[in-house]
Amino acid sequence: MSADRTDRNGIVILYKDSGWTSFDAVAKARGILATRKVGHSGTLDPMATGVLPIFLGRATKAINMQIIKDKEYIAVFALGKNTDTGDITGEIIKERPVAVGKEDVLRQLEKFKGDIIQYPPMYSAVKVNGQPLYKLARQGITVERKPRTVTIKEIELLNDETLDGNMYKIRVLCSEGTYIRTLVEDIGENLGCGAVLTYLCRTKACGYTLDEAVSIEGLQRARNDGTIDSLVRETDTLFKHLDRLNLSRQLAQRLLNGAGSRISKADGVYRAYYKDKFYAVVSIKDKKMELVKLFVEKEKEEI
Repeated sequence: MSADRTDRNGIVILYKDSGWTSFDAVAKARGILATRKVGHSGTLDPMATGVLPIFLGRATKAINMQIIKDKEYIAVFALGKNTDTGDITGEIIKERPVAVGKEDVLRQLEKFKGDIIQYPPMYSAVKVNGQPLYKLARQGITVERKPRTVTIKEIELLNDETLDGNMYKIRVLCSEGTYIRTLVEDIGENLGCGAVLTYLCRTKACGYTLDEAVSIEGLQRARNDGTIDSLVRETDTLFKHLDRLNLSRQLAQRLLNGAGSRISKADGVYRAYYKDKFYAVVSIKDKKMELVKLFVEKEKEEI
């Protein structure tokens, strides 16, 4: 396949470098992939690195349909200080002596497992009255934010002998919408000395892992040597945990027309195929199949 195709459909698992905004990374990938319709799932802060799934063409319909919504991160934080942003890129606003150690940190991590309440940080993309919080924060304005419940499914302390005494590395598996900066700040407050995020890498998102990710440089090399299409995952990989449903010609035609159908299958959500081609995500209830999302173009599909 040509490196100059503009009709790619699928998902590229991008590795975002530190210093890039998610928007910058998507824009660069769009240029390399030469694909008009591009989107991404799960914004990463500029200082953060890691998995940033890029959706191409018709796959953009799936951006808000992830079956696996949990995210995993590796984070490093330093005790004894707070910044205005919650991470090391901000201005230090408070410093305190550190009179706690590893065992104290371990006890605090246990307290954050399960459902917790977080307030979105001022330096975030959350909007209040249509205005992103980070724009207000840059003006020195602080506004009230609504609390949200997030879930910390796993949190563990990792060994890293390269870190200074008051720095700790953790692995966090959490629900979508969790702010690791806020988690770190809350841990620091509970310890009585404050904490600031110094490193963050997202290792899992949408069911894809860091091992599957390609850097912008790797994407460019693949374009140069004509192998870029090998890096584009099929859209149905996002729904690999759904059961497969093979469609008859009649059922496929009815889906194209947006019509429901009677079918003898168990209730649930399925990834549907016609002639081994991924067609749609469908739901079945009381033996009636309804279209959730179509991933083929009606005007181009031959039945």
